[in-house]
Amino acid sequence: MSKKTAHGPGHRTGAILAAFAEQTSMTAQGVARHTGIPISAVYRHLQELVQCGLISRTRTHGRYCAGSLTVQMAENYRHEMFRGGRVRRRLAQLAADTDELAAFLIPSGHHVLCVEVAEGSRVIKCSFSPGQSHPLTFGASAQAILAHLSAERVAEVCEAHQLNPEEIESLEISLHRVRDRGYAMSTSAVDEGVWGVSVPVFDRLGQVTGAVSTMAPEFRVRGNQQALLTLTHAAAQDISRFEERPS
Repeated sequence: MSKKTAHGPGHRTGAILAAFAEQTSMTAQGVARHTGIPISAVYRHLQELVQCGLISRTRTHGRYCAGSLTVQMAENYRHEMFRGGRVRRRLAQLAADTDELAAFLIPSGHHVLCVEVAEGSRVIKCSFSPGQSHPLTFGASAQAILAHLSAERVAEVCEAHQLNPEEIESLEISLHRVRDRGYAMSTSAVDEGVWGVSVPVFDRLGQVTGAVSTMAPEFRVRGNQQALLTLTHAAAQDISRFEERPS
């Protein structure tokens, strides 16, 4: 989350909620540092959010987390986004076809959020599971999405993650390559020894809404990358078509 101060009660409330989308739990002081909102205003907004159920107090004194209403909103989002289970079933098909882990990820603030996974028959150890997020700057899943966001959004993400000029230049080169190819591929970007390929998903207006990813240990994909890319690309196209028509 950018540390620029949010102005106005609506912007501040949104900034605080976005902070809790990126962090499991936070203190009021942590929220203030994360958002740039004065601590007195943070306490006032937290009290209001607790009262309406969007934020809850944790068992640890002075810490807050997402509230029950937020969880219900997330479930409603998943139901609408996944079109009655069609995305979940398509991911399961992809995992069965590849024998590897399949995942669907979406942009969330300045991060990429994993919202659904389907496991293949082969074991893989990685940090991608529903609810886990990673910076929207590195890794195949992040860059497959970031490459299709506006230049202003990319600049905000770079600022939020405090990239230096050399890192920004390198990222821009990578994003240009992703746009040309139509997919992103990486090795050990998030988890050591894990290879991943990601293909963006678009809505009916051509706006990127997420990415389909296949992940596997690097040693297992040698000589098989093109086949995994083809299967992942087909799944992303199918899910993009789900976005074009109602369930």
